[in-house]
Amino acid sequence: MQKEFSIAVIGLGLIGGSILKKLKNTKNKLIGVSARQETIDKALKEQIISEGSTNIGIIKDADIIFICTPINITLDMLKEVILIAKPECIITDVAGVKGFIMDFVNKNNAPVNFIGGHPMAGTENKGLDASDSNMFEKAKWVLTPSKWAQNKDVDILKQIINELGAEVVVTDAYEHDKAVALISHFPLFLSQSLFDFVNNYPDKETGRLAMKLAASGFRDMTRLAATNPTLATDMLFQNRENVVLAYKEYIEHSKLLENELVEQEENFIKHVNELVDSRKKMYSPEGKNISY
Repeated sequence: MQKEFSIAVIGLGLIGGSILKKLKNTKNKLIGVSARQETIDKALKEQIISEGSTNIGIIKDADIIFICTPINITLDMLKEVILIAKPECIITDVAGVKGFIMDFVNKNNAPVNFIGGHPMAGTENKGLDASDSNMFEKAKWVLTPSKWAQNKDVDILKQIINELGAEVVVTDAYEHDKAVALISHFPLFLSQSLFDFVNNYPDKETGRLAMKLAASGFRDMTRLAATNPTLATDMLFQNRENVVLAYKEYIEHSKLLENELVEQEENFIKHVNELVDSRKKMYSPEGKNISY
């Protein structure tokens, strides 16, 4: 990155902490904001920020601001940031749902230099201790520029995101919300449903035996059920229409597989082989999406 920036990160959890840890060795000035002083102290001790405060006023001279708070307070935090940040500052976020945020920005009476963002990376864990400098390596990072955003600022943010190791995908906010419902929010709901179904199986004896025997398959299928409850409910509530639609479409699609399983054995075998081939081609050995 040629130019040095003053970069502020609000929210030093899994995503915010990972951003700072990756940028730690750059020449950019890194500023951290957290609701908890002990988190600021830890970030300063680990030298992932040069300045930090529980007072959001510290961001007033920042060139770029990442809002990394929970989804349910992102909009309120953005409203505060708009009042404090300098007009030319590039403001972005990492919320997993974009439509309602972009609606607010685009309908704002005054220009807001906002570029919506969503890194397609993370784990079920939370907090600064769970953050990782390699979190975004070869991950997709969605950008949804507002009507106020200038191309030069989108390019600057792209440079920062590339520095984080991610690949930028620019798209419409509502298309984003439909897409992530399919590959993020609905899988979360499905994982929760599966765990709850087995854990509370009506036949108690069979349910207890199933939970006792559960190994890697059940563990991997239900990993998302352990997602930070605040993050999980925020995503599902904010994108519930798309999640419910995906669920209904999934039920209809699964009936086709069910029919093949019961009545069309040869078709089912062929279908499964095709699924296996496509799934293997989609991800690298490191688990990164490489086919699209």
